[in-house]
Amino acid sequence: MYTPTLRQLEYLVAIAETGQFSAAARRCGVSQPALSRQVREVEAGLDVVCFERRRSGTLVTPEGAVLLAHARRVLAESRALTEAASALGDPLRGRLRMGVIPTIAPSLLPRLLPRLRASLPDLTLELFEGMTEDIRARLLDGRLDLALIALPYPSAGLVSRTLLQEPFALAAPIGHPLDAPGPVTLDEVLSHRLLLLSQGHCLRDHVMQACRLTEGAAVQATSMTTLLLMVASGLGATLVPASALSPSPGVALRAFSTPAPSRQIGLWWRPNAPRTLAISRIGDLIIDSADDLPPPPPMPGPPPLLSAVG
Repeated sequence: MYTPTLRQLEYLVAIAETGQFSAAARRCGVSQPALSRQVREVEAGLDVVCFERRRSGTLVTPEGAVLLAHARRVLAESRALTEAASALGDPLRGRLRMGVIPTIAPSLLPRLLPRLRASLPDLTLELFEGMTEDIRARLLDGRLDLALIALPYPSAGLVSRTLLQEPFALAAPIGHPLDAPGPVTLDEVLSHRLLLLSQGHCLRDHVMQACRLTEGAAVQATSMTTLLLMVASGLGATLVPASALSPSPGVALRAFSTPAPSRQIGLWWRPNAPRTLAISRIGDLIIDSADDLPPPPPMPGPPPLLSAVG
């Protein structure tokens, strides 16, 4: 029975992720002919064609996709073994790979990282910013160790810890009917056009859930910056996480009346993760980091910016 080596599995995953044999060879630090020979050996040994070779790039075959899913799990377990051994010596040192979504990264990371360096100087945090579903896939197959995400979100196969409760505020164009004194209610908001982030952003799902919106009910933007520019240009109003609030030309900010719509910020990790002590310490530091966030712009009766959960 033929069994590929871990190195050969790394070659397969590199080709799938780069889409090219040459790029995969550079990433793995080997020559392209050497990598190609190893891939042919795997395909012959397993009697499966993993890749469709084309001049414009390489495609993963349906059969190859099945094998690659297994390869990623094997490599993840191999890394977990190495990390578990390292953690036996000192779980608070070494490399930890964290995914973070773009609607959290700009506000929390600048405050988290200095605290992390001061509290855990021997721990190196490697960051990956991406959409929640991509982060979840990378976490499940071992390419990430933990994730800083917004909840609720389906998390089957993962452990989650809720850290913070973050209310939303309303951002509306200056002079818009929603640009009025006092807290705003969701019923008021629902009678006007709303702008949302595009599909793939969990913030979109949280806002839609809070406002009871259906698909296709709003104009879409690709980032929070673009979203606020669209608000400033008069295209409509939107909901903004409290940590993302900042004075913006042409934008009026209002707090919601109690109970304000909100989202939760938390961590994900795999149940068998060997670095749970480090992950727990990072969670505590994230809670502490929220204390450093600036208060929102003056609004009548604003909700607290962020509050720890638990």
